[in-house]
Amino acid sequence: MVLMAILVFFAASAGSWFWIVRNRGSFNLLFANLTGALASLIIGIVVLIFLAPDDTRTREPAYFLYSFMAIIGAFVGTWRFVSGRFKPEEYPVARHVIAGFSSLVAASITLVLWALIFPAK
Repeated sequence: MVLMAILVFFAASAGSWFWIVRNRGSFNLLFANLTGALASLIIGIVVLIFLAPDDTRTREPAYFLYSFMAIIGAFVGTWRFVSGRFKPEEYPVARHVIAGFSSLVAASITLVLWALIFPAK
C-alpha cells in the first residue's frame, strides 16, 4: 500500500506540474515552473492524505492544508480581482492598497467562516 501511495503521489505531482507548465500562456517559464512545483506539492500531499489508512491520524495535516489553501486562495483571488478591475494607467499604488485591504477582509471572513463551519477537533 505504501508503494502504491508513493507511485500515485509522484504521478499526480508530475502530471499537475506538466499541465501547469504546458498551459502557462504568456507567463514566464521560471514562474510557471515555480508555480507548478508548489501546486504539485500540494496536490501530492492531498493525494497522500486520501490514500492514508484509516488508523493513522491524518485529520490535522489535512485540516491545516485545506485551511491554508482556502485562506490564501481568498486573499490572492480577491487581490487579483480587485486590482484587475482598475485600468492600468490609473493610480497603481492606490489600486494595490485598495486591493490589499479588500483581500485582507476576504481572507479574514474566510478564516472566520472556515473556523465556524469546520472546527478543528
